[in-house]
Amino acid sequence: MSVNIVCSTSICNEFKKCRHYRHSLGLVSTVEKNGQRMLNEKDRFSYYYTSQYKTTIYAQGSIGDIKFYIDHFVRDDNFGVYVGETFEEFINTFDRDLVKEKGIEFYIGHLLKQAEEAYDEKKRNDELKKIEDKKPADPQKLFANPGNVTYEDLKAYMEQKNQLRYKNLENQ
Repeated sequence: MSVNIVCSTSICNEFKKCRHYRHSLGLVSTVEKNGQRMLNEKDRFSYYYTSQYKTTIYAQGSIGDIKFYIDHFVRDDNFGVYVGETFEEFINTFDRDLVKEKGIEFYIGHLLKQAEEAYDEKKRNDELKKIEDKKPADPQKLFANPGNVTYEDLKAYMEQKNQLRYKNLENQ
């Protein structure tokens, strides 16, 4: 599971104090295609963030699968954690007291645990919502509105037809 963190320069400097932090030069944010400057699509997260928020972020480094970016328009202690392939966003506030007490490694682990739990809960809620949103199958829809028939409607029609067939056989 990929994790991306977008924060201010001061918070990124705190994350850089981790002994596992590796600096990276990142990728160029725009490339020239057909004589025009276009967004670089090689860094999927940077492309997503730039498209979503209309601001450029700069890659700073990584700790394993966690990539750190700076957004110069973020000025406070809030930062975004983006989890998974769909880049689910979770906003956090940097807790300097916890970092002083337990260390930056503990804080990053704590942050990852929170983000993973929130992501799993969101996925479960989305699955439950899909189940709740399912409409009951309507076997009569095949005749009333054939252009809007779903597989479930067709399945319900076939089951109803089979039940009628078995009742007719039993009556004979």
